[in-house]
Amino acid sequence: MNKTKDTIFAVATPPGKAAISVIRISGSQAFKAIKDISKSIPTEPNKTSLNKLVDINGKTIDQTLTTFFKGPKSYTGEDMIELSIHGGKAVLNKLLKTLNENKKIRYAEAGEFTRRAFENNKLDISQVEAVADLVNAETEQQRKQALNQLEGNDSLKIKKIHKQLETLLANVEATIDFSDEDLPKNLNKKIKEQIENIIKNINRIFFENEKSKKIREGYIVAIIGKTNTGKSSFINNISNKEVSIVTNQPGTTRDTLESYVDIGGYPIKFYDSAGIRRSRNNIEKIGINKTLKLSENSDINLVFIDKITEINKYQKIHNKIFVQSKFDIRKKPLKNKKINNISSKNSFGIKNLLNKIVKNIEKLNTNFNNSISRERHMSLLIKSKIHLNTAKKAKSYDIIAEEVRLSLGEISKIYGKTDIEHILGIIFNNFCIGK
Repeated sequence: MNKTKDTIFAVATPPGKAAISVIRISGSQAFKAIKDISKSIPTEPNKTSLNKLVDINGKTIDQTLTTFFKGPKSYTGEDMIELSIHGGKAVLNKLLKTLNENKKIRYAEAGEFTRRAFENNKLDISQVEAVADLVNAETEQQRKQALNQLEGNDSLKIKKIHKQLETLLANVEATIDFSDEDLPKNLNKKIKEQIENIIKNINRIFFENEKSKKIREGYIVAIIGKTNTGKSSFINNISNKEVSIVTNQPGTTRDTLESYVDIGGYPIKFYDSAGIRRSRNNIEKIGINKTLKLSENSDINLVFIDKITEINKYQKIHNKIFVQSKFDIRKKPLKNKKINNISSKNSFGIKNLLNKIVKNIEKLNTNFNNSISRERHMSLLIKSKIHLNTAKKAKSYDIIAEEVRLSLGEISKIYGKTDIEHILGIIFNNFCIGK
């Protein structure tokens, strides 16, 4: 049986007590299925009406707002009904039971609504992935990035390269087909230039990706410094929970501890690390080595110090912000423009420190919100570039044409339907039911 012909339904809102719950029904039998249990279903498309739903015995289930979308002007491109019911668990369970008893429809699988939107050309593959990202967005910047992709801003870059590859392939094939004819002068040189320009455009996307994927994965802020300088107390403060053990005994943090925090709309991973000092303890030595490696790979380093002279010890640390903690108990806090005084006990100075972190991140993130960030896209671009590099070195036009064709095929997989079935399974498995 062809599942795409089935009419499907699912709850589109999260579980739990709420003012309303929304149920979606999509497919050729959507209208008939709801008409069977309705007292006053709307017949005019894209209009919302008050509608009383009943069970198979004609007893009222709930009074709802019902909206009828006539395909193809709907999310899935099919006839679609949305029911806004009261959000009580008993109401929802009763309605789902009633719908499940209707043989015209069945429960939807994960991501099936969005899959149908793709199959009915309402969304391309990159936009489908953007829907998943939008649903999973936890910070403002992640939301913006996903929305840009959903609106097709990322696809435009890829489609531009796709169009350039099509033009390139046409030129190469013309050279093969009309080799005995009068062809434009310097066509061979022009073809090589076209290949080089496309490679440059792909390289530009690679560069932007290194910046933009941080919005998806999170920026890394390492908390480093000597032992007992307030590092663990700081991460506990900003996390609103006890992430690290805090004692007067030095060396209690022996491994890197992570805390994910949304600051200014940016996803930031703070890592509390082992205090840097000389130690004979092998476990602590491993922790200290991890700290030094973390500082090399982090986007920003918060360096906690006790004395002004310690600044010189951290000259090789990149993107550093110096911090002196324990302001609430210090008799003589350090007064220096390079040093941020804070207290993790009463939160003095922490807001200013977090604002400084956001400003530094914004410098790293300039204008890369519209950049491609998914690893699947980058993997296909890498494969496309490999074929172009082979084409650039090839002397035979037949080989150049074949490599350009292969390069074009890899690019098409980002947003088209070329060899896409195995990709669809991976993407839609990450969706929730009802989306």
